[in-house]
Amino acid sequence: MYVEVLVRAPLVVVTLDSGESVDLSHLYKEKPLALVFLRHFGCIFCREQITQLRNFTTENIVFVSMGKVEEAATFRANMESPQPIISDPLKTLYDQFGLRRGQLNQMLNPNTFKRGMQATLSGNRGGLIPPSDPWMLAGTFIINTNGEIIFSHFSRDAADNMSGESIVAKLKEAESLESTPQTASVE
Repeated sequence: MYVEVLVRAPLVVVTLDSGESVDLSHLYKEKPLALVFLRHFGCIFCREQITQLRNFTTENIVFVSMGKVEEAATFRANMESPQPIISDPLKTLYDQFGLRRGQLNQMLNPNTFKRGMQATLSGNRGGLIPPSDPWMLAGTFIINTNGEIIFSHFSRDAADNMSGESIVAKLKEAESLESTPQTASVE
């Protein structure tokens, strides 16, 4: 499958679970951002990812969902997530970042069954599938303070989410690149 990869984050206004509308660029203005796209609120793998990231309260992490503002706010409260959630019920950001709908073999395969068991055994539970698109695949993007997308992860199947530790490591790497003085070599 061909996916066009963005070089820069789109210049758009997004709506947070609080109901506040902000420029996406406001979210990465001061420090690199991990923009984590969720499949849907009932997805056990998305719930696992949120649980893994819950303790990283000083990192700049924002989730994107297809849920309406009220649904996103309720989900965030139920998941006890300190990270905000962008409400994108029309999938505008999903489309702009090149995320796609999965096929049946990306939803149901040996990996998703194995990972589903692992997620369940680690205490995560799936929920009801809300009226969003259950076929949408997830993704994670690291955006630096210049709006450049410096890392992209497109989920290969429903269970292919980056671990919380991997996301935080990519954010720290992005932060270290920004704090390191860049010098041009001249020959």
